[in-house]
Amino acid sequence: MQQRIAKFNRILKIREDSRKNEQAILAAERSEERAVINHITQLEGEKAQAIRDFSTTGEKVVSASELWFQRQFIDAIDTDILKGKDSLNEVRGRITNTEARLVERHKDVRIMETYIDHLKELDFQEQLGIEQNVLDDMATMQFARKGAY
Repeated sequence: MQQRIAKFNRILKIREDSRKNEQAILAAERSEERAVINHITQLEGEKAQAIRDFSTTGEKVVSASELWFQRQFIDAIDTDILKGKDSLNEVRGRITNTEARLVERHKDVRIMETYIDHLKELDFQEQLGIEQNVLDDMATMQFARKGAY
């Protein structure tokens, strides 16, 4: 029984390692998500500043090409924001998938822990039975010796 318990403890260790790997992947993806969110926030700040700059150019004398370049800059920031939001959606999709895998790994670990606990309990009960049989045999021999005298 001890060999069986040791075998399943090795399997449990492998499953725990797999769960730890999924946790590390999830942590990295969450970090990536925060970085993308920060980048989008930064771009939105740049866009707001560019729009303020564009709106104040009406008070100054500016060439048409300069207005066009300012507008192109705002459009470029918009494009970057859209790409960032697409990237954010992709990262969040990966996070969702990783969370699902992590839940499965956790279930696998819990199932294995429960099974190992069950095996240990069976082994304990078996050992108690063996001890009880030995005690019974000893008591029977003592009783037989006393009866023989």
